[in-house]
Amino acid sequence: MIKVFFIAKIKDLNSDYKTMSDKLRTLAESMPGFVDISSEEKDDVEITISTWKTKADVMEWAKHPIHIEAKQKSNQWYHWVKGIHVETVDG
Repeated sequence: MIKVFFIAKIKDLNSDYKTMSDKLRTLAESMPGFVDISSEEKDDVEITISTWKTKADVMEWAKHPIHIEAKQKSNQWYHWVKGIHVETVDG
């Protein structure tokens, strides 16, 4: 399993952001290899953790046109963004 940590400092989570966020969540849930997603906001930081079956599944998600569109708009919603991929081992 691969966990993708999306961490960002919030600037302006407006209605355009909300629409895109809902679209991304629905899309991610329909992608092959998707397992789970959770998101929280604490003060001015957003943390979203998605779980995928394989690294290849994560790479397919990263190449999806709607995901790319969201990345291109991220500077409207965030001061900065950090993505971290962590491979997990069940045990």
